[in-house]
Amino acid sequence: MDTDPDTPLHTHVSAGSHAYAELKSAVLRGDLPLGVRLREEHLAERLGVSRTPVREALLRLHAEGFLTRHTAGGYRVLTPSAEVMGNLYELRCALELFAMRRCDADGRSTHDVGAIRALREEWIQLDSEAPPTDPDFVLLDEEFHARLTEASGNQELADEVRRVNQRIRPVRSHDFVTPGRIATTIEQHLAIVDAVLTGDPEAAATRLDRHIRESQAVVAAAAAQALERMFLAGEGAW
Repeated sequence: MDTDPDTPLHTHVSAGSHAYAELKSAVLRGDLPLGVRLREEHLAERLGVSRTPVREALLRLHAEGFLTRHTAGGYRVLTPSAEVMGNLYELRCALELFAMRRCDADGRSTHDVGAIRALREEWIQLDSEAPPTDPDFVLLDEEFHARLTEASGNQELADEVRRVNQRIRPVRSHDFVTPGRIATTIEQHLAIVDAVLTGDPEAAATRLDRHIRESQAVVAAAAAQALERMFLAGEGAW
């Protein structure tokens, strides 16, 4: 049996969270060898948990796009196409910049100032609470960009931004395990919304474009390092 029926539920939940966090970190660091089938029993032994929380962690990482199916069954680490990721970043940038510059027939910005102010207040509060690194910060970052696009008044644009960001989430997570990047992201987000609130959408668009491209460069470098580690990792590394 994988689990003891008398084991408290909170213990199982804790084991599942531990397995998920450790395996996700291992993927982002490049500790898991490229192309190798991830074996539940081996991972469970390495992590000091039963196979059930490992299995749940693998399922979750697969659903999030960090893992793909192995031909022999089970999972292996997904290595995203650099070309596809580059195209998706280009699409993301085009969508967000179009939304930032969106205006009415009289040339006035269509942005909902109240929504932008609320977003700004949330990120000022987040600035005092944010951890140094956290791959899950990508979810907060995605929501910022979706809501910023939403504030332009075009819900379809915001929905597309959400879809694109979900597809590039596995690589974008690298950004927030890089020291200093969460603090820099918060600073840049606030600079973007401040430009909107001062009535300068072109300055906001310039800051947004720089922000996305800087993040892309950090992600590309971190992902390349992780890929190199995966190539060098032996099958028994994990």
